[in-house]
Amino acid sequence: MASRHILYLTNENVVSLVARGGRIAGRKVFPVSGAGQADFEAHVKALRHVPTHLITDLAEEDFRADTIPHLGRRDQEAVLARKLSQIFRNTTYRHAIAQGREAEGRRDDRVIYTAITNAEVLRPWLEVIERLEVPFEGIHSSAVFSGRLLEQLHLQFPHTLLVTFTPGDALRQTYFRNREIKFSRLTPVDLQEGESLGGLVSSEVGRTWQYLDSLRNFQSTDRLEVCVLVHPKDRPAVEPVLRDYDQIEYRLLDMEQVAGKLGLKPPPLASSAEEVLAHLFAQKPGANDFAPPELRRFAVIRNARNAIGTVAGVFLAAGLAYAGWNLSGALANREVDLQTARRIQAAQREYDEVTRSTPAMGVGGQTMRDTVAFFSSSLRQNITVTTFLVPISTVLDKYPAIRLTQVAWEAADDDKVLPALTPILPKVSPPLKALTRGSEASPASTPRALGAVPETPFSSGRHSVAVLEATVNVEGVDYRSALALVEGFVADIGKLPGYRADILDSPLDITPRSAIKGQSSDQPHGQSQARFSVKVSRATEPRT
Repeated sequence: MASRHILYLTNENVVSLVARGGRIAGRKVFPVSGAGQADFEAHVKALRHVPTHLITDLAEEDFRADTIPHLGRRDQEAVLARKLSQIFRNTTYRHAIAQGREAEGRRDDRVIYTAITNAEVLRPWLEVIERLEVPFEGIHSSAVFSGRLLEQLHLQFPHTLLVTFTPGDALRQTYFRNREIKFSRLTPVDLQEGESLGGLVSSEVGRTWQYLDSLRNFQSTDRLEVCVLVHPKDRPAVEPVLRDYDQIEYRLLDMEQVAGKLGLKPPPLASSAEEVLAHLFAQKPGANDFAPPELRRFAVIRNARNAIGTVAGVFLAAGLAYAGWNLSGALANREVDLQTARRIQAAQREYDEVTRSTPAMGVGGQTMRDTVAFFSSSLRQNITVTTFLVPISTVLDKYPAIRLTQVAWEAADDDKVLPALTPILPKVSPPLKALTRGSEASPASTPRALGAVPETPFSSGRHSVAVLEATVNVEGVDYRSALALVEGFVADIGKLPGYRADILDSPLDITPRSAIKGQSSDQPHGQSQARFSVKVSRATEPRT
């Protein structure tokens, strides 16, 4: 846990408490008059880099309760600032505490205004802090913060009066109603002849009760729980005098027992409460009450510097982690590279052995270069059968009655080439046939072998030529519709960029050179398939 320097200011002296590791590690007292200020400056100079808080326990602290209309946050802050300037005109050390809303009526906001009415009691100590550029975190009211003590000890009643002793020989009484501070007053411990400490506590508590009752804080059934924090050595002087009444009940809080519950070691040696409050403050600091922003500027600078350092440390740690990860990856990759290099060397040795054991095939380097050059210049740009047929397949999708049976494809120097194709007869013969006139034995529609041409030298592939063999469904003897489908199919292929299509074999030859032959039957003819073939060509560079 980080160190904190807590200054506890009273009207008689300043107590310097250094909290480190959750414990009070140092304590020193400086009187407010005489040489106390010079010694204080030398002491603070040694702790000038430690975050410092000032807790006030002064007679000049004033508390006033009020209600204001319920407003939004921004409007509420403006109203509270105006109220503070009106009530406490002669000091800048002022603060407003919003405490929720009233339960009835307009449900106004409850507010407590508090201020240090005499700024001179703070001036000499704050001048030292300013001069030494101490990271000053804030000025805090001990009365306001003492509610934390009741919370930690589970002593929260509807009406609670906390009585503590200050290191300046004074008695602090702070009234809490439903856990909210409403009033606080400081009384010097000035015992008259024959008066005991308990008698002083009893008389002062009686006066406070009368004042609070005059403000109508109590109903007839209410009880004021008075919690007195006292050291065991002072208990015999206090306890016998305190007597409970119908509306007042005393609870003595043993200083050593309280210190044990709070984890304060060693326990305080007297009844003054500064070490207990400082211990609670070190564990969880309270909010700033009175310090204006200009007093806290060195703390803001320190916090910003620490935040920048923290962020830089995080980035440095992340950078180092990333560098370590990269280094480990590089080492792992280096090992992989070495293994790969060893495998390559082994493969190269095996290749060399295979090369030496393989007889030469008579292909020299010049021949290989010529072959590669020929492929790059003559073959690489040629149309493949896939690229040739894909556009045709889109046309074929439009004609479900046409079924492609086979394709003969060839790359040639011109489009007059006819690829060789062995016809396939349809499974269901059509009812009509086309016969060459003068010959019954040689029907015109009889399939014939196409493209039987002698072997030619290697083609440059400037043209792609294909023969598509297909069948078309014929309903009865409705060849007119079948012929229309085939003609539409061929026409759509011809519309493709760069393509040309012609019918080689029609489903039914109706030219004058052929005669139509069919069989009469009383039964209606069903569906049959008529074979036809189409020649399709495409140049390597499509026509525009």
